[in-house]
Amino acid sequence: MDQLVFVHNTLAHGGRHHALLGENLFAGRASVKGVAFSLDHKGEPDAALAVRGGGDAWVAGELYYGDDTLLASLDNHYGPDFERRRWRVRPGSEGQPVDAWLWTWSGDWTGAWKGETLLSGGALPREAGQLSPTCWYFGYASNMFDFSERRELVTYDCKLGHVDGWQVAFAKDSQVERFTYVTILPRRDGIVRGALYRMSNLEMEASLDPQEKEGRHLVRKTYQVALDDGSGRSVWAEIYRTLPRWWIWGNTSHPANTDKIITGARKIGLDKDYVDWLEQFVRVPCNPDDYDLDLHDLLP
Repeated sequence: MDQLVFVHNTLAHGGRHHALLGENLFAGRASVKGVAFSLDHKGEPDAALAVRGGGDAWVAGELYYGDDTLLASLDNHYGPDFERRRWRVRPGSEGQPVDAWLWTWSGDWTGAWKGETLLSGGALPREAGQLSPTCWYFGYASNMFDFSERRELVTYDCKLGHVDGWQVAFAKDSQVERFTYVTILPRRDGIVRGALYRMSNLEMEASLDPQEKEGRHLVRKTYQVALDDGSGRSVWAEIYRTLPRWWIWGNTSHPANTDKIITGARKIGLDKDYVDWLEQFVRVPCNPDDYDLDLHDLLP
């Protein structure tokens, strides 16, 4: 049975113990209220987690889907000085909290904590060649195809997925007369299909955020994206969308993006009916009456 598991530090992507996660599905970046401190764990430098219900400190990590076999493996990895417990974890950068298993320090504090400063974000200094922990990014328009090549970014995995309750809209100000770019807007019976790319947290924040947000009237939010692989699972991904003050209606898709959207949707293998709908959709100016804009402020 699927259960969510929170890991951090050396168990996250790029960490020296990450292989213990095996083929278990990465569900997204995550964080938990708490603090982390450095200690020697089985003769190696590591970080231990201490969770708490209040305060403003957060420890960054990753979420995975796992079963009893994974839980037993991680119990053995952590050993008797750690306690496995269920705790509220925040998926993505600001997703709605979910319950997940995690391991907290329960051993002798006197022998474990060397009096060092608590670690910012729960991370030890990265070892040479160690990758940054990763997140999912969801591209639903021109970024569906050739995302990493065009943006000069590194991606590690790609999956197809969809978000219910939203629909693409050519309503984002392109600063070019008569044309608009794509955003997503709420629609109760809507669906947005696209590509999920796993990428470095650091690259998301240091490279993609400036490309997408600065001067482009976009905000990045966390959404639960259903996988189109028949598993019934969802992951938590970062998605960029336009703020209401930058909506512009009555224009058609910017020609620089139209071909990328349709070509990309075909090449990554999106549902044929959805691609056929997109081909018609890009030719018609968007109308606010086609969306449930009253839901906008109620959604993340």
